[in-house]
Amino acid sequence: MSDATPTEPSEKPAAPKAPTALLGLILPALIAGAAAFGGAKLSAARAAAAPPAEHASVAAPPPGPTVSLEPFVLLTPDTSRKMHAMKVSLAVEFDEKAKEDTLKAFTPRIRDAVLGYLRVLTYEDATDGPKSEKVRAELLEKIRAVGAVGATRVLITDLVVQ
Repeated sequence: MSDATPTEPSEKPAAPKAPTALLGLILPALIAGAAAFGGAKLSAARAAAAPPAEHASVAAPPPGPTVSLEPFVLLTPDTSRKMHAMKVSLAVEFDEKAKEDTLKAFTPRIRDAVLGYLRVLTYEDATDGPKSEKVRAELLEKIRAVGAVGATRVLITDLVVQ
């Protein structure tokens, strides 16, 4: 065996220089602070340019008489022809000029038009949230087509689909 002693490294690893280490800590903090400040300024500028929400709600007219329809219970098929039970409750808002006595006369026609529409509605259309506005608009057209021309809005007050 040799009598060699373990050798120590002749050079020690260089310690990081203080200015670059300090710069590595401060620079990201400065960038983050500047981004936060800029984002806050941009957000404040957009909020100041947007009209207040109170004015938008004041412009909406109050609802007129509302006719609540009894719930509709039916089966709707999905794309694979599997049937799903569905229960829908609707209310129809009319303009303020409409009289409740005359609206009750239209209730059977409205129920017939709504039921005819719901029978062809698929499960996917009934459960798709973004399509609910399209369903409301089409129901409103059907209701107006049966003679209830004063109808202004269809409200889906209950929807259960299995």
